[in-house]
Amino acid sequence: MPVAGNRPSDDQSVSPLRAAFDALPVQPGDARVRLLEHNIEAWNARWIMLEQAQTSIDVSYFSLEKDIFGYSFLGHLLKKARTGRAVRLMTDAIADTFGQRGFKATLRGQDYLQELVQAGVPVRIYHPLYMRPRGILSWTWMASNHDKILVTDKQRCMTGGRNIGWDYYADPKDHPTAWRDTDIQIDDPSSATTMTQAFEIEFTNSHVTHKIRKDLLGNWRRRDLELIGAYVMMDLWLKDPPLTADEKTTLKSDAGVQEQTVEDLVTRAVERLPQEGISRKPSKRELKKLRDWARELLSYAQMRGRYGRFDRTQATHEGIVKILDRTSTATDRRAQIGGSLIELGQKAQKRIVIENPYVVLTEQAISSLAEIGKKGVEIYIGTNSPLSTDSALTQAFFLEDWPEVLARVPNLRIFVAAGKRKLHAKVGIMDDVLTLVSTYNLDFLSAHVNSEVAAAVWSRSFAAETMQSFLDDMGNPANEVVEYTILRDKNGTPVLKDGKPVITFGPEDHLPKEMLKQYRRQRRMANLLRRLPWFKPLRHPQLK
Repeated sequence: MPVAGNRPSDDQSVSPLRAAFDALPVQPGDARVRLLEHNIEAWNARWIMLEQAQTSIDVSYFSLEKDIFGYSFLGHLLKKARTGRAVRLMTDAIADTFGQRGFKATLRGQDYLQELVQAGVPVRIYHPLYMRPRGILSWTWMASNHDKILVTDKQRCMTGGRNIGWDYYADPKDHPTAWRDTDIQIDDPSSATTMTQAFEIEFTNSHVTHKIRKDLLGNWRRRDLELIGAYVMMDLWLKDPPLTADEKTTLKSDAGVQEQTVEDLVTRAVERLPQEGISRKPSKRELKKLRDWARELLSYAQMRGRYGRFDRTQATHEGIVKILDRTSTATDRRAQIGGSLIELGQKAQKRIVIENPYVVLTEQAISSLAEIGKKGVEIYIGTNSPLSTDSALTQAFFLEDWPEVLARVPNLRIFVAAGKRKLHAKVGIMDDVLTLVSTYNLDFLSAHVNSEVAAAVWSRSFAAETMQSFLDDMGNPANEVVEYTILRDKNGTPVLKDGKPVITFGPEDHLPKEMLKQYRRQRRMANLLRRLPWFKPLRHPQLK
């Protein structure tokens, strides 16, 4: 395992990296930045940003899900719009292709978005299915907006790996499979302006965005009470007194206490509705919705009362920030991330640490890492195994490639999580002083197809906190991290057999036999896809 500070850095050693950072063609900002590692903390930070917004809110999330987090988030936006804030909202179509998880479908969720439109909020769906045939002969047909952007008052912004849905914000004590992710909150007008520009390039592209419109005869089934009710219940849950350990145990096991808590939460929410501009009484249908969401809230016992324990100034750092943007192939106006990562990496002198959920490296990426490793730079990659991933196909590519990547890239070590929690953070640290927190996956779609955004932060203290976060992830027993290794001779040269590296510890040493059998089929599919002309960047030369 890498150890923070095992090769101390100094200003002279990082000067080539600083020169590369300064050369990035992006306006820098002197910022205060905060690492948002823990799920409940990340949700509170968003809640407070919305709460404190005085003039404007811009929101773009790849996935916006139909659970209490999605409904209450929309309810919060509706409240702010009705009180005079300028709100704009965008979500992606392919993350909710058939309208089952999100709000895009006409009969299964769009009514909720139309409530925001009724309040003056422009709402866009990025690249719906009916627009995709235009790019059928290229990767444009697959293009998605993978950004996660929240900007308030053109002063504060946030990005990172998290979408809006329970997987990203539940405490693992409540839900052991809750994802492990990372965001960054940035207080800086320059960074907020650049992120707003990234938002607007995609938002205003009428060729790939579908505009949600009002119902012709008004919203026949009103959803404002449900949305505001979801917002109020989440607000109450966050701000109520925290539960004691005994109360949490009782709440999980006693059905009577559960129902009483649900009724209490719904009653208080209904009583508060007039203060939030809802004068009518809820119908039976609306009350049922509120009760369903209250029951869902009960499953997040660790979250109750955490608003008051969220220190808004704790663990903030001073740093220089540059926001990098990549537009999708459907917009194709900016490509600042991939090339910038390569340029920065080539200037690293000591260490590069990467945590990313999907590692499907292009030939260009492997060649670049090989050049970096040959200079003696230590490279660490932390990612998922088949036991923790949610993407079988990207994992199949990874399982095919990792031995060859280790053989080609000197000084590289690869760690994989085998526990219940998926690692979803998209983070990089260079020479203990430059940190990247992004939406960018180390896969083909992020490199060549989708819209992405990244924050590059020059701050030694922020890098140290991020490094510790990586070490915590790799060392957490719950994540069950193991290292994949290959055989090397006494000089460190990879030992090959039939042109392939000899594996000393890999998937066969820790995955169930049935899973290995399933992934053999997936790996065959990955290799077939690699032969297609569109996947040419994923082809790699035979080892010698």
